[in-house]
Amino acid sequence: MCVWYFAYGANLDREMLRRIIGGWSSEKKAWLRGFSIKFDAYSTSWRGGVADIVEDPEGIVYGAVYQLEEEQLKTLDRYEGVPTMHARRLVVVETEEGQLEAVTYVVSNPRGRVAPSQQYLASMIRGLRQHGYDEKVIALVRKAAMKG
Repeated sequence: MCVWYFAYGANLDREMLRRIIGGWSSEKKAWLRGFSIKFDAYSTSWRGGVADIVEDPEGIVYGAVYQLEEEQLKTLDRYEGVPTMHARRLVVVETEEGQLEAVTYVVSNPRGRVAPSQQYLASMIRGLRQHGYDEKVIALVRKAAMKG
């Protein structure tokens, strides 16, 4: 069975995601309303903060959805550290073709502001560019990285 996965952090970078799960059957630019990006968890592998989404009535999170097999999602669960580091969350995202239900990950135990490493932020921005986001969106992500 196929599942849509909403990526908003470093997994937006196609090469990064490919190293974790292999390929995918489809992908689309997508955004999530009612949430904002925060950097509120520390990653030892990234040596800095990683992105999280938190509810925010005025917010919007830019990302992409990838169509995965259930086994790939289980692989991603292990990579994301479910359930200790992250938890799965079902969300409804918007695409150019309409709304989709997707699985995403949220931080299990937020720690307050944790600055992301330059490598993490670069991977996230590379992914946004790969999916066709403009410099205005990239500037919003950079701003979020500066304030947590």
